[in-house]
Amino acid sequence: MSALRLSLRAGLLVGALSFLAAWLTWLAYSSWQFRQSLNPASLQAPSVAPPTPRAQPDPQAIARLFGVQLPEHSSDLPRVPLNLVASLVAGQAEQSRALIESPEGRRFYGIGESLPGGGSLRQIGTDQVRVQRFGEELILSLPQHETLLLTPQDQDTAAAQPHPQPGSGSLLQPSLQPPGAS
Repeated sequence: MSALRLSLRAGLLVGALSFLAAWLTWLAYSSWQFRQSLNPASLQAPSVAPPTPRAQPDPQAIARLFGVQLPEHSSDLPRVPLNLVASLVAGQAEQSRALIESPEGRRFYGIGESLPGGGSLRQIGTDQVRVQRFGEELILSLPQHETLLLTPQDQDTAAAQPHPQPGSGSLLQPSLQPPGAS
């Protein structure tokens, strides 16, 4: 009985292998026929089309997104001289103002406002402002005075300076003379 089992197993194995070989042969023959039915031009590897160039991002749009003004034709635009005359700094930056002088005159500007000759005000400080103009950042500073305008005087210095006499027409001490007396 074991010989019968052995021969049955061997027969099934040979049958399964024969069936597998026949099936693979049929697949190969069908593939060969299909390939022969195609035209030879389609058998070549497909040519790779050059990739279409991506559209370049718009630098003006990106600059506006970040609050910067790009230099476009900056050589064509004249440089307008700007002078900082005064700055008023508030607790909130959007309420600060700067008095800027240009050939058009003096005017107060807030942060983000356009300035004469192009550019915009970016930051206002107590003694300087930052201006973005044609892609570059400029700093306008208040003029420095050689002498301080309001300084306390020492007692010795105050005593050494002459005081105006009454009746001398000084605005600090008005004259108290009766009318008609000279």
